[in-house]
Formats: sequence, structure tokens, C-alpha cells
Amino acid sequence: MEPSKKISPKKVPRSLNNLLKVEQDLKKMNLELKKVVKKVKTLEKENSKLQKKLNKR
Repeated sequence: MEPSKKISPKKVPRSLNNLLKVEQDLKKMNLELKKVVKKVKTLEKENSKLQKKLNKR
């Protein structure tokens, strides 16, 4: 292997750490998204109920 193509030992752990951090961030974002989706569904149900009431008038 050519010396210029060698990956320095310091870079590998850093990139792995970065990947782990990204994974954690994505998991957090995923959890937040799930909460938002749940709220949206709840709001859609409420909206639909209100719409029905309005239509009955």
C-alpha cells in the first residue's frame, strides 16, 4: 500500500465517532418525528369531528 493512501489511525476513530453521533442524532430526530406524527393524527381526528359538527348545522 502506498503511504499516501494509508488512513491515519486518528482519522478512523474520529469518523466512527462521528457516525455514532449521527446515528444518535437520527434516532432522536426519529423519536421527535414520531411524536409530531402522533400529534398531527390527533389534530386530524379533532378537526374531522369539528368538521362533522359544522356540516350538521
